[in-house]
Amino acid sequence: MSATRPATKTELRDYALRRLGYPTIDINVATTQLDDLIEEAIDYYQEYHYNGSYKSWIKIEVTDAIITAAKSSDQLNSGPWYENKEYVDLPPNVMSVNRVFTQIGASSVIPGNIFNIKYQIFLNDIYSMTHGQILHYFMTSQYLETLDWITNNNGARRIRFNEHQAKLYVDFDWDELQPGDFLLVEVLMRQNPETYTGMYNDNWLKDYVEALFQQQWGRNLSKYDGIQMLGGVTLNGRQILEDASTFKKDLETTLRETYEIPPMDLIG
Repeated sequence: MSATRPATKTELRDYALRRLGYPTIDINVATTQLDDLIEEAIDYYQEYHYNGSYKSWIKIEVTDAIITAAKSSDQLNSGPWYENKEYVDLPPNVMSVNRVFTQIGASSVIPGNIFNIKYQIFLNDIYSMTHGQILHYFMTSQYLETLDWITNNNGARRIRFNEHQAKLYVDFDWDELQPGDFLLVEVLMRQNPETYTGMYNDNWLKDYVEALFQQQWGRNLSKYDGIQMLGGVTLNGRQILEDASTFKKDLETTLRETYEIPPMDLIG
């Protein structure tokens, strides 16, 4: 990769240092500090930038151990309180969970039972759908999906998830599942820059790393602020710190206003 297109953490670190003036001037920041700041920048990028995460599907095979654990409970603080363990563990780097399906198959799209309402709607609207008029079918399907969610049916389960716990709680009767069944989980995953190295070359990320380096440089120098060096040069770490803090704040504002995915509207 070229000098201005970093593809590794080391190349990104060296690129940001050169933008600050190295090796013409010394950047008084330890390598360990620089590495910590790059990790901080990547975390912030993954949290808010639309290119910092991606949607994925995770398939979990249900086992006897999972069902047994989900039907058990833990005692809290040695008191008369118990918390149900209706959860399955998820892998690292899962930021959020959107949906969970517990029964997947052709019948979940078009039920085989002719007395099923979805079957009848599809049967009656199939002609219109093949002639470019799918609005009625779409609106009816949306309505049925809302009913499915309200009744917490087999299609889409009610869930609870916290990124720091990495546990997916599914609120339903676990006796409905059998060993060998599957849970299909729609998740939002953090983008891994070690796998997708183009992330290191993102323009916003490069600017943000530079701002963090400059801010840390200013913090380090501010401890010796006002000291006069040989040749009459006076250290002014406070000014470097203020400039970097302003630069960092502007970048974060740009990220939240320009590159963050807006929340979906709720209509109805």
